[in-house]
Amino acid sequence: MNYKSTILKFIRTLVTTSLLLTAAGFLVYVYAPEQYYTPAFPFLLVFFLLATLIIFHYMYKAVEKRPMRFVNIFILTTMLKLLAYMAVMVTYALLNREDARAFVITFFIFYVIFTSVEVIALLRVNSEFMQKGDISNK
Repeated sequence: MNYKSTILKFIRTLVTTSLLLTAAGFLVYVYAPEQYYTPAFPFLLVFFLLATLIIFHYMYKAVEKRPMRFVNIFILTTMLKLLAYMAVMVTYALLNREDARAFVITFFIFYVIFTSVEVIALLRVNSEFMQKGDISNK
């Protein structure tokens, strides 16, 4: 397993996920009442795509250096990510009260989907490192 092939596979997964979410967002925009669609949808999609990619890169490098500390690093990263995401969500909701409900619902859906994709990929990476015997307690 090398970084380049792993990151390319992850990028393909993120792009596929984003395209599916774009199609779903388009359907909501066209068929659902206006109050169910947030104008921030495309920005949220880009935000989550980039944030997930950056976090995956950081976590991959951390696992590569210290596979045995994966759980500690994962929990810390998840906590920081959750706090940062909450700050973004609350700030937007307070500044744009009329769009707050649709934004928060969309934000939560994106959070669950992108976090699921990220966790599945990270668990695969960690298990591959553990199986290879690349275990070190540096």
